[in-house]
Amino acid sequence: MSYSWKRFLYSNALSKSEWWDEYFNLTFIKFSRYFYAICLFSIAVRGVISYKYSLEVAYHGNYKEVFIIYAITLSCLYFLKNAPMLIKKLVILTITEAMNCALRKFSITMNKSGSNIVCIDSTIIILLFQTNLFETFLPNLLIIVKHVAIWCLFDSENEIKASDIGIFTTNFFIVFLWTLHEYDKRKSLKELHCAKVAVCQAHKQLSELLSFFPDGLLIVNNQLKLKYANKALRVILNANDNDLVNCLQFIKVRKSECTVLEGIKKAINDEIKQSFSLGISDIKEKVYEWGVVNIEWDNQPCCLITTKDVTSVAIFERIAAESRSKSALIRSISHELRTPINGINLILDEISSEDSKISSKLGLIKICTNLLNFQIGDILDYSEIITNNFQINSFLCNLKFSLNECANLISVQAKYKGLNLVTKIDSLIPDEIETDSYRIQKVIMNLLNNAIKYTNKGDIELCAINTGKAIRVSVKDTGIGIPNERLSQLFSMFSGITDNSLGGLGLDVSQKILKKLNSEMKVQSTVGLGSCFTFDLKITSDIPEDSTSWENEIPNEGLKCYSIRTMSSKYIENEMASILIADDNDFNRMCLGNILRGKNIKFEEVANGYDAIEKVLEYDKGGYMFKCVIMDCEMPVMDGWQAAKMITNYYTQGRIKSLPVIIAHTAYSSKEDIQRCYDSGMISYIVKPTPQEVILSIVEKYA
Repeated sequence: MSYSWKRFLYSNALSKSEWWDEYFNLTFIKFSRYFYAICLFSIAVRGVISYKYSLEVAYHGNYKEVFIIYAITLSCLYFLKNAPMLIKKLVILTITEAMNCALRKFSITMNKSGSNIVCIDSTIIILLFQTNLFETFLPNLLIIVKHVAIWCLFDSENEIKASDIGIFTTNFFIVFLWTLHEYDKRKSLKELHCAKVAVCQAHKQLSELLSFFPDGLLIVNNQLKLKYANKALRVILNANDNDLVNCLQFIKVRKSECTVLEGIKKAINDEIKQSFSLGISDIKEKVYEWGVVNIEWDNQPCCLITTKDVTSVAIFERIAAESRSKSALIRSISHELRTPINGINLILDEISSEDSKISSKLGLIKICTNLLNFQIGDILDYSEIITNNFQINSFLCNLKFSLNECANLISVQAKYKGLNLVTKIDSLIPDEIETDSYRIQKVIMNLLNNAIKYTNKGDIELCAINTGKAIRVSVKDTGIGIPNERLSQLFSMFSGITDNSLGGLGLDVSQKILKKLNSEMKVQSTVGLGSCFTFDLKITSDIPEDSTSWENEIPNEGLKCYSIRTMSSKYIENEMASILIADDNDFNRMCLGNILRGKNIKFEEVANGYDAIEKVLEYDKGGYMFKCVIMDCEMPVMDGWQAAKMITNYYTQGRIKSLPVIIAHTAYSSKEDIQRCYDSGMISYIVKPTPQEVILSIVEKYA
């Protein structure tokens, strides 16, 4: 017999289905209980008969054999409850078959008149127990055929009577009903078992998935009894399942006196259905964030606690906070440096206009202040780059003029060092192109400064040509050159090369500026022969006629001043009005006052924002108005932003009749500072240091 055929017979005869094995175990337990009950009832009845008559009458003289049979059978049922399934089936089959044979013998020899009732009893025993030994239909059919044969054909001495046919028909009808019932019952049992298996598999898969989840997971019921904990949580708390919940009462939440366990209890009491954070805590030099939410687990209300390693996030936040602090410090330093430079330039402009004999020397001083201003701009730009606040401000400009201005600023240093500065500006470059000319000047100045720094003799060449698609700008020198191994680190300020570095802040900022302009700096260098830095600027010279006025654009350090909005002419008709200068620096107020005094323009001075408001109210009560307020932003008592906002609010509320034009005059030039000026009611922005002619143009426009 082949293996497949043996397997078929074995699977059909012994039933290896898991769901049927589970059902058979329940059948064996039920059979054992019923047999115990029958034995006890039989013993009780026989005991009553023995008490009334005699032991021989009750047991027909075979009481020892009966007690031995009962004892053996009951012991087998008790000790075989954990036996293999095949043995259990043999025990049930043997006992039921013995009972069936006993009932048949009883119906033939002792109670022929009640054989029908006894047959029905035998049928019930067969249907309840023997047919539950096997899952498939064929073994059960054989059992039924055997049962019918025993009861209908076993007594061959008698002829088949009509009553026997009735019994046969009754048995057949009972078997038919049982077959229908068993089919539906077994189908339902199988489906139920398959559903349970699917749920168990899903639960197992979920448990395996959660066990490898990177975040710690803990599930407790409302009595804080552990229901589930994954591997990550055990590693985090370094505890076993018995101590996990207890560990939570010793873990404190930052900036709070509560522990994690107290937060969980509060979440359970409040029945919070949405996930929320309990806070963060420190565990073994790491930072973890705790979350909690009420869920249902194993058909009972529970609480899910999650813990996530946020050490890297905390480090990033600390770095970001430090970057913001550094940026604020750089902005403050930049403001403090620009303020005296502004005063120096204003005084130089005033002296140059009075005495032409020393104008050349004063021009050199002004060149130095402009170069210093470029260096301050590099520092400020770098602070904006590292905080992602850097932006390009494009406008129409004369690029040829800007390049020549860079050459003029650097020519003094080149002449002093004995170098020949050559400027080649292509005449085909458009007179006006759209770009950030101030940032372009900073790039050129950085390249020219480096060229002078590393060139001892020879030439420095600034070249700009129109290639048709772009303007190619290059700075070439005959200096010491750059080694090949340093070229890749040239545009990184933090390259690790601190001694004799050929890079630095200027080149690093310049490269980032060019990337914002969709360009890139390229370098060619030979040690001992010199270097050549080149970049291309896309040409954009035409602007649609219906484009927004430049007065609506964001100002920058290149555009020293322009209007953000225009004021109605009714604000500048009163000839009695004057200029108000609000600045806490006496030096700046003196310089601005001298410029206005030289043009016979009346003005008032205050040292803080509060005094500026008082002065505006004072003039308004007298029937006059300030046409223009030059407002410094950073002042004691009350800063310029707050003062401008209050003056604008006073006009909106009707407390003053006329609103003066408020112009910011400060060294701050970041995007946030500019927006803050707009929000406070200022309509123009002047970046320090500011040339005298720019200040006069603003005053003449509004005064």
